[in-house]
Amino acid sequence: MEHSTALVTGTTSGLGHAAARLLAIEGYRQVIITGRSLAKVQETAAGLAAETKTQVFTPLELDLDAPTSVQSALAELVRLGRPIDFLLLNAGWIGGKERVLTAAGIEATQAPLIGHHQLTVGLLRANLLSPNVRIVVAGSESARGDVPLFPYTDVAALAATQHQGDRSAAVEAVLRSGPNVMYEPNRAHSDAKLIVAWWVAALARRLPPVWPYTPCRLVARPTPRGCETRARP
Repeated sequence: MEHSTALVTGTTSGLGHAAARLLAIEGYRQVIITGRSLAKVQETAAGLAAETKTQVFTPLELDLDAPTSVQSALAELVRLGRPIDFLLLNAGWIGGKERVLTAAGIEATQAPLIGHHQLTVGLLRANLLSPNVRIVVAGSESARGDVPLFPYTDVAALAATQHQGDRSAAVEAVLRSGPNVMYEPNRAHSDAKLIVAWWVAALARRLPPVWPYTPCRLVARPTPRGCETRARP
């Protein structure tokens, strides 16, 4: 761990902030932290440095809703040239009563999924993930579908009734909160976490040397016990 580098998204508050702090305490030599606003994430880096009495934090502007911001962040990571040993994809939110779409037409709760995918693929293509990298994506128990008040969309039924059995099209409809997708903040959150579980499963199949996890309760240290899902896309 002496020479390791971590990247944590969504660190200006909450779990991402706590995880970045713990990684520094655990001895990571560089912890790259991200936020939508450069000024805010710089402020966060300064605060974390004071809290941990370390100088390991590197602030990085990253708005996962905007592909151009993801590309700019990737360009900066290429410039830094440090392979990442631990990637914690944490950024996300629970929406309000009214659905909100990004400029790309993606429901705001789902948008970080796409941004995280673009970031991860970009890091892979730039050879910026170390051979022993661990990838952790913030999950939720709601992905199992049995948490009260947190239902998720039945993608199989949506595909069968609205998309001629095409489950990929049904997932895209969920991402875009299409006309046949019921919007509720808790449902959108559960949908996002269910898609996270599917995405992590796909990463595990395609990247056998890499260990991706989606823990139900976010922790800074990766754990092989991820969220089990009862549905499949």
